[in-house]
Amino acid sequence: MNSATGRGFLIFVGIVVVVALLCGVVPFVVFGAMGSVAALPVIEVPGEVLVENGFPFGFNMGTGLNLTNTWVATLIADVLVLVFVALAWNASKGWTNEVPGRFQAWVETIVEGLYGFTKQMAGDSPQVRNVLFPLVGTIFIFLLTANWMSLMPGVDTVGIMHCAHGKQSGYMALGNQLYNTTPLNAGTQASEDQYHACEEVLHGHRVNAQYDQAVEAEIDAVVAELNTEGLSEEARAELVHEYEELTGFHHVVYTPTAAELERGVQPHAYVVTPFVRPAATDLNLTLGLALVSFAFIQYFGLSALGPNYLQKFINLRALGELNKRPLGAVDFVVGLFEIISEFAKVISLAFRLFGNIFAGAVLIFVMHFLVSTGLPIIFFGLETIVGLAQALVFAVLTLIFCAQAMVSHHHDDEHGEEAHH
Repeated sequence: MNSATGRGFLIFVGIVVVVALLCGVVPFVVFGAMGSVAALPVIEVPGEVLVENGFPFGFNMGTGLNLTNTWVATLIADVLVLVFVALAWNASKGWTNEVPGRFQAWVETIVEGLYGFTKQMAGDSPQVRNVLFPLVGTIFIFLLTANWMSLMPGVDTVGIMHCAHGKQSGYMALGNQLYNTTPLNAGTQASEDQYHACEEVLHGHRVNAQYDQAVEAEIDAVVAELNTEGLSEEARAELVHEYEELTGFHHVVYTPTAAELERGVQPHAYVVTPFVRPAATDLNLTLGLALVSFAFIQYFGLSALGPNYLQKFINLRALGELNKRPLGAVDFVVGLFEIISEFAKVISLAFRLFGNIFAGAVLIFVMHFLVSTGLPIIFFGLETIVGLAQALVFAVLTLIFCAQAMVSHHHDDEHGEEAHH
């Protein structure tokens, strides 16, 4: 074996050892012994409610509005964008600094790139410079910030612990953390009685259970029997009832050992609602932003073409010239389809952004659940690219649609005038 092959073999062995440690021993053995095996978060399409009737900021004003974690993320993204603008303004001395530093040069590169593309697609009119470019730039910077928030520590992980309800699957709790000792455990749903029993514990007082040695032995014996394979439902129900009588906990979801109970492990089903969840994983944000883009598309079309812009949808000229151009009836029908196509832009913009960012968040959840250390780093890198791409796609599509609206009937108008003469 030559020296290069030997070094390659050692590097390969090192890679295998590191992967085995990060993707096997640490998540499945070390975390299991600590009760910190990755839990599968609750995956819901709507933003989770942090405070009911909580507008503004947790104060019940009878408005009926809920404060959701995606709303919190939107506000944070807004603040971060404003901070970015303030820092850029300060670094450039009010855009008057002719010798830019690194930060100013980086900002100017982004701005010049966006403006150059906007100019290429829509021209250099005052309306493009003063309205369209700021719109496209704002959408891109905001969405980039909002999308990349999923990569920040604490986002989608730190939040309010509460009892699992409805179709949620929860885990045991130890203090302010979920307690899970079983790898690839997707959690357990709680019944209505189990949910109410959990609520009594959660809103009551949490104390460590204390048992004498005889009771501890009985508890552990019941737990051992419950872990026996092939146990019938009747036998399991009897053992759970015996466990509840021994421990004093009613309607348990899980059956931790006596030692775990004495540490304070709660045998109910808990979930965590994060304080912050990426804003674009909520369809309300993407749909609202798509409606803003739609409104500006109509604005640019009407401001550039005037009432003739509406001929794209209801082609009155084609109807008026049926005696000369009978095929104008086809143009009129096509215009009606254009109305559907125009509103479809809202759905296209909203669902493309929502689908990609929501799927990315779920992918990170699942990869952490399967292999909580090492491998998920790859998917964080992937989401960095996806977050950038989706912000750029939304901004560019808005630009293209607005540019098309401003010129879409130029040739039709000329053709109509020539036919008239």
